[in-house]
Amino acid sequence: MDYDVIISGGGPVGLMLACELRLHDVRVAVLERLTDIDQTVKAGSVNTPTAEAFYRRGLLPVLEEAQAETMKAFQAFMAQRGGAAPAGQPKMSAFAGHFAGLWLLTDLVDESDPDFADRGPAARLSGIRQQDIERVLGERAAELGADVLRGVELTGFEPSADGVVVRAGEREFRCGWLVGCDGGRSTVRRLAGFDFPGTPPQITGHQAVVTMEGDEGLGTGWTHTATGTYANGPTPGRILTVEFDGPPEDRTTPVTAEELQASLRAVSGVDVTVTGVKTATRFTDNARQATTYRLGRVLLAGDAAHVHSPFGGQGLNLGIG
Repeated sequence: MDYDVIISGGGPVGLMLACELRLHDVRVAVLERLTDIDQTVKAGSVNTPTAEAFYRRGLLPVLEEAQAETMKAFQAFMAQRGGAAPAGQPKMSAFAGHFAGLWLLTDLVDESDPDFADRGPAARLSGIRQQDIERVLGERAAELGADVLRGVELTGFEPSADGVVVRAGEREFRCGWLVGCDGGRSTVRRLAGFDFPGTPPQITGHQAVVTMEGDEGLGTGWTHTATGTYANGPTPGRILTVEFDGPPEDRTTPVTAEELQASLRAVSGVDVTVTGVKTATRFTDNARQATTYRLGRVLLAGDAAHVHSPFGGQGLNLGIG
């Protein structure tokens, strides 16, 4: 065997799994099709159980450094916007998190409840970009001896009773186990034949980093309107829109400035002009779960095993758990 385990997908879940396996001296390789970390805006926060997992593995100091850089960008954004929260929204000093855009204030948290009390140093970690998590986990996985192979995409595999032959273009690897950590549209899940039942999407969401004009009338943070929900910030140019009148017609075509502009205008009522797109993605609230996480020597983890609305970084946090 070339490896005991091959992981398809070098996102947070795949890299965290690689770290955990190396702590048990398992020979592991991560195959990631992208040559660099994807800069598309994704999750921007972690919950306390995820922070505790990172704390147990000694990752808290370096992640806190990354969080400090994120906070600098947020503070610059708030200064640019005049430093005030929009009418009807709580001050960030009282902000403990959100679920699907519904704000949770710190004074609503019962610190005497054992589930919330004595969180220790992990309580300091919350606002951190997914890209920073991937960078830190990738560095740690390599330090622990995992082979993180970027620009190498799984294209097929042949499982048997005692192992799996994995193909990546013209390259071939032999391993004892294959784990699909390759996201909601998992190639591993599809090729292995896992059932993935669930419910269809009912919303259309966009998340992007853009340049725009006429955005002075936008609220700061999350804003709910009669036609949807949008978020402006917490860093310059980051926008999010949610429309509740059905799924997108096509999730595979590139997201354009015109599409983002139309969505932002529809939900905000502000005549914003999107002049450029740095990164952009669509999302929905379709919810699916594999009926089993293992078929023979092939396993699934993270979004490959379960997808749902991504609000609040739920996919990242659930996958790390």
